[in-house]
Amino acid sequence: MLADLGLLYCAVFWGMSFVTMKILVSVYPTCWLLFLRFLAGGVMLYLFFSKRIKKNFSNSLKAGIILGVLLFAALGTQTVGLLYIGGGRSAFISATYVLMVPLMLWAARKIFPGWVSLGGACLCVAGMYLLTGDEISGTFNFGDFLTVVCAVIFALQVILIGKYTKGCDPLTLSFVEFISLAACALIFSLLFETRPVLIDQPSLPELIFTTVLCTFGCYMIQIVAQAHVKPSRATIIMSLESVFGLLSSVIFLDEPVSLRSGLGCALILAAVLIVELEPYFLMHKLSQRS
Repeated sequence: MLADLGLLYCAVFWGMSFVTMKILVSVYPTCWLLFLRFLAGGVMLYLFFSKRIKKNFSNSLKAGIILGVLLFAALGTQTVGLLYIGGGRSAFISATYVLMVPLMLWAARKIFPGWVSLGGACLCVAGMYLLTGDEISGTFNFGDFLTVVCAVIFALQVILIGKYTKGCDPLTLSFVEFISLAACALIFSLLFETRPVLIDQPSLPELIFTTVLCTFGCYMIQIVAQAHVKPSRATIIMSLESVFGLLSSVIFLDEPVSLRSGLGCALILAAVLIVELEPYFLMHKLSQRS
């Protein structure tokens, strides 16, 4: 139950972070913003768990670097995508990673995911078409493409977290992931971005909220919780991120929602729920037969 509540915490604050990130990307260059977020998160982790990190560092180094690079790629594409699309729209497209997990496992392990998963994927595509095809949301653009790429990388990361937490300390894994991501972001910032303002005072509350609650809190809790929760259960809880993302964008950013885009969001969420709840329906069916 604690692991489930932890993942619910992640869903709530990741959803709300679409609003703060929409504000922050208008102030900071993308990679510099990611550097600030995850360097601060790594420092906080070390301050709280330094002895544990030192003890397990070498064992978690390789896995943490891989997760950090993947998370940098996912958040980088997602953050740049927010320059072109709204926060609610980005939240729902990002949530399609939940559908991609079983399909990627099928490709890797040659295990057919079932017709329900494939049907859910088709339903999700229909929802994305409605979400991105009306006059309010606009046609499919570069921001949508980047967010789809982000969803693919997130799916791969969820699969690898489930694998790596079996042999690594979760907190040390989080620390290495944070520092690796910060290093990638700093390199890209120095190479491709203009010199940023170190800290922008007016946006400081959003930066603190995003760093402490949505970075340090959420990504650490995700790795710790996934050590105790099966991927299917974890992803359905985290898929609620898209719901909180849309609600936050409507409430705080006054983003418009048309009937068509609302229906698209509903179809995507329905697809996520159908795919992830399939095992529970099968268990109930078998129990009735017995």
